[in-house]
Amino acid sequence: MVEKDKVEEIECAEPQLQSIRIIHKRGDEVMVIEEENTTREMKRLKPAITRVMNQIEGTTQTTEHRHQLIKRMEPLAEENKKLREAMNLSEKNIQRAQHERDLAESNSRDLEHQRGVLSKKLAATSEQLQKKSEQLATVFEQLKKASEQLDKKCEQLKSLDAELGQLRQTVKQIRQEKAKGINWPRS
Repeated sequence: MVEKDKVEEIECAEPQLQSIRIIHKRGDEVMVIEEENTTREMKRLKPAITRVMNQIEGTTQTTEHRHQLIKRMEPLAEENKKLREAMNLSEKNIQRAQHERDLAESNSRDLEHQRGVLSKKLAATSEQLQKKSEQLATVFEQLKKASEQLDKKCEQLKSLDAELGQLRQTVKQIRQEKAKGINWPRS
């Protein structure tokens, strides 16, 4: 069975300096493990305790300061969130504008290409029209000459028709006179 150390609590009106012995009992043997003078120990521990207390104070002040900073930063966090949203929206708008610019450039290149193709077709068509116009001018000249020839032939036909009319008249008169019995000299 292990004996427990006995501790006596002494209450004093004022703190008193005293020596402390830490004793370890092993069977019948009693050993002094550590002996301390509370005055010396207090002087030694006082700067360390002061440092610890200052650190605790500093930590408390730092914690309060952090809480204040956090409270001040809450609106900034909201503002930051709004700014991020605005930046995202701005980036999307920039991407959309770049896409539209690229599309417009592509359309412009397509239109330039189409204009080039159409210009070539127009030049070819214009050349064909010029050739057709020249052919039509040649045909017109030929028709004009043919028309003049037809006019001449018409005049000749009118002239021949007039002669034919006179000949018919003459034949008619001859028949009438023959019918009346007039003899014409025969040549």
